[in-house]
Amino acid sequence: MQKQIIGYSVKNQPIELYFKNNEKAKFSILFLGGVHGNESEGFLFLERFIQEIQNHQISIPDKISLWICPRVNPDGCNVLRRTNANNVDLNRNLPTKDWTNHFTEPKYYPGPYPASEPETKATMVMVENIKPKFIISFHSYEMPMINYNGNCLDLAKKMAEYNQLEPKGDIGYPTPGSLGTYAGLELNIPTITLEILRGQSPDEVWKQHLDAVLSSLEFYL
Repeated sequence: MQKQIIGYSVKNQPIELYFKNNEKAKFSILFLGGVHGNESEGFLFLERFIQEIQNHQISIPDKISLWICPRVNPDGCNVLRRTNANNVDLNRNLPTKDWTNHFTEPKYYPGPYPASEPETKATMVMVENIKPKFIISFHSYEMPMINYNGNCLDLAKKMAEYNQLEPKGDIGYPTPGSLGTYAGLELNIPTITLEILRGQSPDEVWKQHLDAVLSSLEFYL
């Protein structure tokens, strides 16, 4: 895979985007990880996924282009902190119609205004430039699930056949300014938020979710 820097974090760390861009591809797919830096289950999975592609252990279908940003929030990932270096929850900072400056806990601080953070701007650039057929954002949660936004219940059900998680259209609490709302509902880009079991070991995550993720690559072909 090739690599480019799509932006820089608050602390000027590069936000790296890996890609395999096929000229004959029918569409592109975007995987995101590390939006919440304390959810290492997601970004460690994606980094291993990239490495397996590099080692030719995973093959990408010729008819798709795959783009992976394993650490959207490198400052948070480096210290396993949910928020970025400005203490902003990046999954509440996207410029959605329901964005609000109200928050119930410090970890949900949405920032001073929508898209105030450089990491959010980088996310928006990726979505705009790549124009993905669908997005999978890798998170973790005490109650694992396949959260879907937009027209992708069918994709969520296919993934569930492999990882045995329940597809849910509602995570169970309000998420204003989230990627699911921004991309899935407002831009009509089907968006899966894969909520991996929090605290699961990297090997267990890999075993449970690899086939589900691989199935997504060919789902719309």
